[in-house]
Amino acid sequence: MTHITIKDRPCGWGKSTEIFSSYKAGEKYITVLPFLSEVDRAVKRAASESKHIMYAPVDTQGSKTDHVTDLIKAGKSVACTHALFFRLGTLATTKTGETLDIVGLLSDAHNLKVSHTEHFLLDDFHVIIDEAIDPFNTVNTVTPNDFQKDYVELGLVEVCPDGKISPTGLWDTRYRDGGQTFDRSLYEQAKSGALYTVQGKLFVLTIPTELMLRPKSVTIYTYLSGGTVLLKFMQRLQQQLSDTSDAFTLEVDRLAPVDEAAWRQDVSRALLINSIPALESYNWSYSKQLATFSKSGGKVAARRVGMALKHWAGKELAATHKGTVMLTCARDLWCGSANTQQPMAGPLAKDSRLFGNAVREYDEAGFADGWSTTGVKFVANTTRGVNDYILCGTAIYLYDQHPNPNVTLFLGMPKGSKAEREFSDAYALSELVQWLFRSCIRSGGMNSVPSDIRPRRKAVVYIPSARMRNLLINWLATGEVCSMDRKAFPTSPKTSTSERVAA
Repeated sequence: MTHITIKDRPCGWGKSTEIFSSYKAGEKYITVLPFLSEVDRAVKRAASESKHIMYAPVDTQGSKTDHVTDLIKAGKSVACTHALFFRLGTLATTKTGETLDIVGLLSDAHNLKVSHTEHFLLDDFHVIIDEAIDPFNTVNTVTPNDFQKDYVELGLVEVCPDGKISPTGLWDTRYRDGGQTFDRSLYEQAKSGALYTVQGKLFVLTIPTELMLRPKSVTIYTYLSGGTVLLKFMQRLQQQLSDTSDAFTLEVDRLAPVDEAAWRQDVSRALLINSIPALESYNWSYSKQLATFSKSGGKVAARRVGMALKHWAGKELAATHKGTVMLTCARDLWCGSANTQQPMAGPLAKDSRLFGNAVREYDEAGFADGWSTTGVKFVANTTRGVNDYILCGTAIYLYDQHPNPNVTLFLGMPKGSKAEREFSDAYALSELVQWLFRSCIRSGGMNSVPSDIRPRRKAVVYIPSARMRNLLINWLATGEVCSMDRKAFPTSPKTSTSERVAA
C-alpha cells in the first residue's frame, strides 16, 4: 500500500534542504521539480548533501522521455520537471515481469501451489514532488464534441461514473501500432489515469493517479495545503479507493501550531500590506479582468487603469527601481505576446509607464535565452518554487483568486455551497502566499536552520482587492482563513498599518 505524505512547510523554511538530505543508500527516487533550471541543481545537491547519485534526463537520439524511461528501467534515481513527470504515467502500469511465490509444497512432488504477484516498474521508487501545483489542466487538443464523436462513439474510451476516462483495448492496439490518427498524448494521459470529464469538458491531472498509487512512497512538499486542489483530490480519491486493492494512506505533516504562529509573526513584522485606491472598484477575478479589459469597450477601461497605475507609481514608486518590482494580473493583459516572442505591452501595461522596453536575455554560455523587459517583473500568479525574483522588494497583486468552478464541482463542492465558499477562500490565500514568497520576503527570518539568524528582508505588497487583502491580514494575525474585514484582532506590530489599509 502506497503511503502519501504532504509536507506542509512555510515558504523559505528549507524544504529543498530537507529533500536533498533525505535520500537513503540503496533506495531509488524520482524527484520532481517545477522548472528545468532546478533539475541540474538537484542532481548536484543530491550528490553533495546525501552522497546519492541522481541523473537528469537529456535529449538523446530519441527524446528526454525516452532517456528518463531508460534510466528508470535501469533502476537509476532521476530528477525531472513536472511536465516530464506527467509523461511517465504509462510507466506506472508497465510490468517488470512476474515473481513466483511458493505457498506450499504438497506430498505430490509434481503439484506446487504458487501465487503470481505482479510487479510494476515504479514499485521500487520513492517519488518526491517539490511544490505541488494545481493538478488540473484543461484539454485544448480536442473539443468536447470531437471527443464524443471520435473517441467515445468509436469505442476508444470508456467513461466511468466519476468522470474518469480509460482507454479500451481498441485504443491500446492503435497506440501500440503507432497509429497517428488519434492524439497520442491524450492516450498517455488516459492510460496513466489522468484524464477526466465534468459537464462535458475535458481536463487532466498534472499528477496522474497511477503515478501517485504505484510508487513505494510519495512525498509532496508545499504550503497551506488546505487550500490546494491537490489535497482535496487526494482525499476524494482515498475515500473512493478505501475498500479496493489500490487503497493508500494519506498524511498531512504540518509544523507545530506554536512554530507556525511564530513564523507568521516574523513575516508580518517585515511585510507592509497596502492597497491601490484607484483600482479598488474593479473586479480582479481572472474572468472579470478579461471581460472588462479585453472585450468590446475594454480599451477605455484598460487605458483608465493604465493611467491610474502611472499616476500612482509616480508617487509610490518614484524612488523604487522598476527591476525590483514584481507584478501579476491576467498575463495577456500585461504582455501582448507569447513567452518566446519579443514582449509587447498589453492593454493594462500600455499607459502605465511600468512595462519598459524589450531586452534579450542570455544564458551563462552567452546564448540567447528568451526575452524580458526593462520595466517591472511580470510574475505569473501560478509561479512556484523559484528564486528568480528574490531581489524584488515591491509586489503588485492585481488578482482576486477563485478556483475553477468545474473543478470544485468535480470535487463535490457545487458553486455557492458552504464547502465551495470556504475552499475558495483557502485556495485564494494559498495562491497569494505562494506568489508573494517569490519576492525578497522569503529571505532570512525564522526558518528550519538554527544557525541562519539573518533578519527577514522587508517587502511591501499592493493589493486592490479588499477580499485578498483581508485574507492575508487575517491569516497573518490569527492563522485563520477569513475574507471578512476583522480589524479588531490584536496581533503583531504591523496590525495598525494593516487595519488602516483594510479600512
